[in-house]
Amino acid sequence: MRYLIILFFLLIVKPIYADNDYEPLLNSVTMQFNAEQWVTTKTAIVTIGVNASVSDSALGKTQNNILTKLSKISNKDEWHIVSFNRSLDQSGLERVQVQAEARLPSDDLNGIRDRAKAISVPGETYTLDNVDYRPSAMEYRDVNTTLRNDIYSQVKNELDLLNKLYPDQKFYVHNINFNGDMTAEPQQPRAMLMAVAGADTNNRPLSVGDKLRISAIVIFASAPNADVVKMVGKN
Repeated sequence: MRYLIILFFLLIVKPIYADNDYEPLLNSVTMQFNAEQWVTTKTAIVTIGVNASVSDSALGKTQNNILTKLSKISNKDEWHIVSFNRSLDQSGLERVQVQAEARLPSDDLNGIRDRAKAISVPGETYTLDNVDYRPSAMEYRDVNTTLRNDIYSQVKNELDLLNKLYPDQKFYVHNINFNGDMTAEPQQPRAMLMAVAGADTNNRPLSVGDKLRISAIVIFASAPNADVVKMVGKN
């Protein structure tokens, strides 16, 4: 019954307002709200380079063999081959150049260069090419959600204050326009080449991050004065 009454009210009111734009008549307050937070991670994208020379008959098994050996470097995440290039060398063997990546916890980086060297054999070498301490997309999404909730909380507090100061106005949130980073990935990759021992000498997990900032332009509005609406309706 309640919904029928609301529908009946809308059917009556809509023709009255249909030909008039009351947007300029709204009593409005425009404000900007800001929030920021560090996106930290205790994991890193590790890139291992592989150089191997194999016979043509063994080429088909090369990828699986490489992934099996990579799990000996670390089994904390699944390794993914991101590039695979092959060429024929002067001896008639296939020369294979591979890059593989996995996201590993920082405390698993201790000794990773030595583990890569340990599984290398003549004709098949493994090297640590890169360590990128870039937060994951999920870590960025989680912080984005937290920042939006922070903005919403600020907006609610401001709305409550407005209605406390001007109880007759009955302000509401008319519009929220977010802007800022609002990205799932950082703009600039935070890459660190393991040129020195670095992680090998640090037994504590390394926490690395980027600061994420968002802002929102918010319009609070209240309905125009009834007398003003009547005057506009007569025009």
